[in-house]
Amino acid sequence: MSTEDVVRKAIECYNRGDADTVSALLHDDIRSCIHADAETGPYHTDCAGKGAFWKAIERIQADWKIDDYRLTDIIVSGDRAAAQIGVKMTSRHTGASREIELALFITVKDDRVVKLHEYHDTAAAARAR
Repeated sequence: MSTEDVVRKAIECYNRGDADTVSALLHDDIRSCIHADAETGPYHTDCAGKGAFWKAIERIQADWKIDDYRLTDIIVSGDRAAAQIGVKMTSRHTGASREIELALFITVKDDRVVKLHEYHDTAAAARAR
């Protein structure tokens, strides 16, 4: 599978809630970092391994229902990809909905994601909390 195929499949499966397929597309030793300002987005993480990755996702999903997670643009160079993601989400605390954009920088090796860096609009998320 090409780098683009892996990225597209992972994003599509995450949007559908297919955690098993997403997990199968992650390297066991994935290095994942969510870059966020701690004051406005408490989801900053820098971790290794699938378990730690899923714990970070669980923290986000405890506060937010992800209504839509869609690829809006992708650039691929060899084993690396930059993806722009449009996200519609609803606060589980207030019911407020927001649309934000994420930037993902992904490295793929042997058909699995080995590195994932996520940057998102923490200010928009904070306004909806």
